[in-house]
Amino acid sequence: MSTEYELKKRRPGCTGMFWRSDPSGASSVASNSDWPRDGAKLKGAVVEHNGKKWLHVAQIKQASGGAEWVDVPEGAFMPFEYDDHYYLAE
Repeated sequence: MSTEYELKKRRPGCTGMFWRSDPSGASSVASNSDWPRDGAKLKGAVVEHNGKKWLHVAQIKQASGGAEWVDVPEGAFMPFEYDDHYYLAE
């Protein structure tokens, strides 16, 4: 099942977050192209690894990129929480 989330941040700094590989180590992200910028919408399936939630991302809609959803690189994951900086919100 695919659920939609938004990439948000708690403090200033970076302008987005690079894709992450599968947290289980089963695969690597194919490319870091079109990584999510602040405010991007992400669609994918929620997975859990070692007690932490991750989104196995299928599609992205950049905040500044219009209304089109586009496929992401194979094996792209995003943590629900990162360094008390970035997080995913429904």
